[in-house]
Amino acid sequence: MKDFLAPVIQTSLDLHFGRLDSLEAPPENRQHLVSAAAALARRITESILDGTADGALDTAIQRHIFTKDKTLPPWLVNRGLVVCDNDRQKLEATVRGLLKNGFNRRRFLDHLSNELIYHCWNWSPEDEKRHFAVRCVNDMRENGYCLELNTLDYVIKLGDNVVLPSGHKPDVADWYMRSIGTITLIDFSAKPVFDFTARLLEAKYKTTFILDVFKELFIATCRQSVLDRYGVLVMGEIPKIFALSDYRDACAGVAAPAGGSDAEARPLELLRRILDNFDRNTVRHYPESRFRLGIDPPQSLASRVAAMVWLRRTLARVKTVQQKKAAPGRGLQVAERTMLLSAQDQKSIVYFSLFDDPSDMAINPCHIRAVAEDSMVVQSPRGNRLNDAGPGQDVHGYFAVVGTNKKSTYCDFRSTVLAVRCPDASHCLVEISIPAAFELTRRTHKRLSLDPAMIGLFELSSPAPNTEAGLLGNLEKWPVPFCIIPDQAGHCRIKDLSAGGLMIEIHHDAPAYGYFVDSSRNHPLLALIHLTGRPNTQPLKLGLRLEAKRIRDFPPLRKKYVGFQFTEAGEVRNDRLVRFAPVGKDGLFLINDWIFRNGATR
Repeated sequence: MKDFLAPVIQTSLDLHFGRLDSLEAPPENRQHLVSAAAALARRITESILDGTADGALDTAIQRHIFTKDKTLPPWLVNRGLVVCDNDRQKLEATVRGLLKNGFNRRRFLDHLSNELIYHCWNWSPEDEKRHFAVRCVNDMRENGYCLELNTLDYVIKLGDNVVLPSGHKPDVADWYMRSIGTITLIDFSAKPVFDFTARLLEAKYKTTFILDVFKELFIATCRQSVLDRYGVLVMGEIPKIFALSDYRDACAGVAAPAGGSDAEARPLELLRRILDNFDRNTVRHYPESRFRLGIDPPQSLASRVAAMVWLRRTLARVKTVQQKKAAPGRGLQVAERTMLLSAQDQKSIVYFSLFDDPSDMAINPCHIRAVAEDSMVVQSPRGNRLNDAGPGQDVHGYFAVVGTNKKSTYCDFRSTVLAVRCPDASHCLVEISIPAAFELTRRTHKRLSLDPAMIGLFELSSPAPNTEAGLLGNLEKWPVPFCIIPDQAGHCRIKDLSAGGLMIEIHHDAPAYGYFVDSSRNHPLLALIHLTGRPNTQPLKLGLRLEAKRIRDFPPLRKKYVGFQFTEAGEVRNDRLVRFAPVGKDGLFLINDWIFRNGATR
């Protein structure tokens, strides 16, 4: 059978081995070149999906894209040199032989398709580039398997800050445009992945216990099945990643193809199966939704996405360890003891809530009386529901300690009541097991992701620079807000809230989208926020003075994420008056207390 794509492969070989010269891509011809590149990419896709095709191919576009040294992908050249013992006289014949393998041929054609699509974007006018990226992302919605992955528990969906973080380098942006609509193997066992994940866990949890669990898990994984060491990064309408071992386990009930079981499958074998799933779910009249094999991402990005998998694995292992320890007879971790002793010395209030009734948000303030090897004793005042708890009752605890830098660190933990005794009518002494670990946020302030139902109203306005401070105490004197949440179109929403600030997601079509640019950073703003929270908690209404400290623009999703820092705040009185006071390093106590009351059972 005649190979329809043989001219494409021949042109690439002719370019690499010097039989054809590369051509320039002058600006005046780029519209025609974009059309030619898109047409060739489509013909390659149709041939891969249907197996047969006819008609002429315009391979001249390859000469405008590739130079001699960039025509063949490095993996193909390197493998060819290994097979022919570095004899360059035999390299071309060796490469042709390698391309007879179906997977190698597909990988090469996908490399070519990635470059064709990238140059369609790169040659487009500047005002069309953003729409081009959005269109490519939306094309992936037509692939049924891509959408199915979003519903699977073992698949981790990645946020904008992971794939394209603020201040990313140009190589990450170039990789991204080549990689929309691709799947790529990620090595979880690489040393940069270990180093990045260890730093992330150390900063996020500040406890030796969780970090030690990760290190043990990493070492054990590298010694076990090779599938545990690899994952697949899917650059679909939502970037996502999953481990090959999780994919294998999820498919355990499906009969494996001839030639071996899932347990014996190698990474490339499973990758081929996953690629077949994408191909089978590609709509034939919509070939743009085909997924391709991608190129390796920059190591910084590979480390970030792999860390998401390690974070989930580590926390799952920590939970397993905690559940196996009915009574904490394992001894005390140094980090936990240090935190508890600091809280005792500083007479910090420890707040407890009980897990027996999720609708009961009663907060039980206590003080630490003693810290033993495997338990602590807290003094609980009369009236606390904690006094009625029985042995085995699960509780959620929360406290803050002040470090040498005069900043507060907020600690969350889950533990179990061991015993309760009441020496007199004024208080009870409650013995609680030492938690296996404390969770500490990376930031100074505890942060809560907000359910839209918790927000009664949020209005953001921009006062004139010369506005008298006295006028700001009356809400009726404030300027008309340019951002209101909730809005009917849903173009703006508060992503999360902390005692020190908040982050807002702003869609491209929102009126506030154009306001937040680099020049508006640190400009003083006014905000009115009404937090309703859970049904049995008191609402909170505050007037805020705040500044935009971080503005992240993510063009492919047509969104901006703006982080604000509170500078002054005050409770709203009589629905119109507010007296501002500076916000200290520890943030707003009222918001911090509200966050704990509304997030304690999460």
